[in-house]
Amino acid sequence: MTAAVQPASREEGWTRVLLATAAFLLLARAPGAQALLPIVDTFYLLLPVLTACFVAGWAAGGPASLAIAWLLLTGVLFAVPAPMGSVPYQGVTRAWGLLVAAAFALLCVFGVQGTLLRRALYASAFALAWAVFASFLLAAGPASLDRVFAAEFASRNAATTAMFARWMPAVSARFAGAGDWAAARTAALAQASSAFASLLVPALLVLEALAACALAWALYHRLSRARLGPPLTPLRAFTFGHAPVWALIAGGALVILPTSRSAGSLGANIVLVCAALFALRGAAVAAWFLPIRRTASQAAAWAVAFVLAPVSVPAAFGVGLVDSWLDWRGLARARRAPAAPAPTPK
Repeated sequence: MTAAVQPASREEGWTRVLLATAAFLLLARAPGAQALLPIVDTFYLLLPVLTACFVAGWAAGGPASLAIAWLLLTGVLFAVPAPMGSVPYQGVTRAWGLLVAAAFALLCVFGVQGTLLRRALYASAFALAWAVFASFLLAAGPASLDRVFAAEFASRNAATTAMFARWMPAVSARFAGAGDWAAARTAALAQASSAFASLLVPALLVLEALAACALAWALYHRLSRARLGPPLTPLRAFTFGHAPVWALIAGGALVILPTSRSAGSLGANIVLVCAALFALRGAAVAAWFLPIRRTASQAAAWAVAFVLAPVSVPAAFGVGLVDSWLDWRGLARARRAPAAPAPTPK
């Protein structure tokens, strides 16, 4: 281990981080999310990455006791049989969480520079590459992962349909068939969502891993004083370089051009990851120009945006994509800056 470093002050502010963590852990269990997200047991992602942060903090001079305690907690969690999900799904879920955590810890320990987004993207890409390589070593191929999640989506949708079948007849008897209509619409939407998600499992796994890394980074720097890098910036300051633009173009080309099916699938997954990043950037632009200070008001705004997702998400994507060229926040800051005094003639 390296020599002890001068401890930094802990980051402050727990309310937003705890609300975001609760949403990450609980909302994944909602019926709609279960039909779309590959991993709904998100604590298998968050806890290993948080443990990886404490291990990296130990390497940076932090206390070993915290790292050992979190390692033991993660080991206990992974040793306990999961109450839900098939055995293949649970195996893939735990393996993915460990791969992301190991890659993230290595990037932090060996001092890879850059923002948290860069480290999280590298860790997710490294974990995904190892997952594909391991599937080939097992002579199953990446298609085996698709089969695991396709079966899991089918099982979840069947459970959701059975739940509505138990509760909706009473609603239909009282409200002229409204329960039957709602059950049918929910089942159809779940099937459509799962068909979409089955094609984009790699991208959805990466997006879930990015969210876990961001939450673990924020939680770690509130619990430990051994800093691993710059603090997590507020949403209104979120930005990135031009690399995702070129990745979006390359992915779109793979989708549009008459290439192989595997190349088209790769392009679609690249497009989804980049589109999600640009949508988040668009939300950051909106948060910058329309600042909301109160946490309750922010939660309400996110709830409205979620309900209006068919409109809000494409709009945020468009704003984020245009912002990569115009940099609206930079232009606004330049206009607000005081003009430099004219040079005095000699």
